[in-house]
Amino acid sequence: MIKKNDIITLEITDVSFAGLGVGGYSDKETDNFIIFVHNAIPGDTVLCRIVKTEKNFAYGTIERIITSSKNRTDAPCSTFEKCGGCVYLNMKYSAELEIKRKSVINAYKRHLHDFPDPLPTVPSPETEKYRNKVICPLSANGKFGFYARASHRNVENNECFLQDADFAAYLSAAEKYVKEKGITPYNEQDGRGVFRQLYLRKAKNTGEICVCAVINGKKLPYEEEFAEIMEKTGATSVYINENTTRGNTVLGRNFRLIRGKERITDTLCGVKYEISPRAFYQINSRQTENLYKFALSLAEIRPEETVLDLYCGIGTISLLAAKAGAKRVVGIEIVEEAIQDAKRNAQINGIDNAEFFAEDAAETLKIVEKCGGHPDTVIADPPRKGLGDETVDVIAKLSPKKIVYISCNPETQAKDIAAFSEYGYTYDSIHPFDMFPRTQHVETVVLMSHNI
Repeated sequence: MIKKNDIITLEITDVSFAGLGVGGYSDKETDNFIIFVHNAIPGDTVLCRIVKTEKNFAYGTIERIITSSKNRTDAPCSTFEKCGGCVYLNMKYSAELEIKRKSVINAYKRHLHDFPDPLPTVPSPETEKYRNKVICPLSANGKFGFYARASHRNVENNECFLQDADFAAYLSAAEKYVKEKGITPYNEQDGRGVFRQLYLRKAKNTGEICVCAVINGKKLPYEEEFAEIMEKTGATSVYINENTTRGNTVLGRNFRLIRGKERITDTLCGVKYEISPRAFYQINSRQTENLYKFALSLAEIRPEETVLDLYCGIGTISLLAAKAGAKRVVGIEIVEEAIQDAKRNAQINGIDNAEFFAEDAAETLKIVEKCGGHPDTVIADPPRKGLGDETVDVIAKLSPKKIVYISCNPETQAKDIAAFSEYGYTYDSIHPFDMFPRTQHVETVVLMSHNI
């Protein structure tokens, strides 16, 4: 029986949804015992050390690569093997795209007996420096970085391979400020210390940057000097986020502007958006444009149609649907600040056929009945937890002709699609998009039609 610290030879044949290499080990006592191996890829044969065992599987690390996969490459990052941000940085991109397509298949299998084979994953125009947002924790040494995989141990690195190239200057400037002013890093264990994270967001098409110091308290020591340093580095907006919650909660409720504009401005598919710090905004700007254009092409919006956009955020898809010729667009989002941004964005773009409501998606029916007229098309882009049975039921009661379902989690999307099928909705294709290159995540788009 496999035990901790055993060293075995293992052939890697697959990848888990979390991006770990998968191999099956057999001996006199065990038959095809599944082992998940960090940083291993299909086609590798490795000497593997077992680091943790469970009843039906185990975890391992690579002691030595005996035979390398034909898809293995050298990771262009010194902290790759420690950091939890990337899982496919040591793999050819073409292989990553196919793995993501297969991960969609595996997710769908768990909820649907019969479904179309997902189309090839649409590659991202950029596979490095694409992230327009990062939140970097400050280590006990006063250095920014990212958490190690499956832990809150800080891996120091202010030049992440995926983050926008401009972010490194702000991280370095903030590290210098922390050191010179004697600012104490936050300690999750005892709740002491001041500086927790540095949150950076960039509007890719305008170059505007929002900087936010997340602190354990109400005021950052030498706050004005911090704002001046960030402004000199190029920041458009400088915020303080007050987070006094014990533990690893990232952001507190209160954002306070201390320098610059309240919102940064970006453009997406020709529409201008103003973005507040709390608002959701896709992290891969170039691929987002491809995704949204494709989703709208599936919707085939007609001039007489009403479109409902659920989880609308700051109105990105809503306003594009309005410009695409919809008679009327209704956007619903639970975050009040995002709805304020959406209304503002409609005004600055001169769009008057879109309206927005701050409400839970499960209350959609009440909103639609209040403002009159059921939608012809529903566009939904929920968080990772998916729509859920209650929201599926509400959408089905609206009886839209078409539902364009965008998802960052094919597992919950497949579950929701199975629920929609009970209401007579069918679909004929699954479209994976690589929104998050070098990570295990994949976005999928599905068009469902009412089978009546």
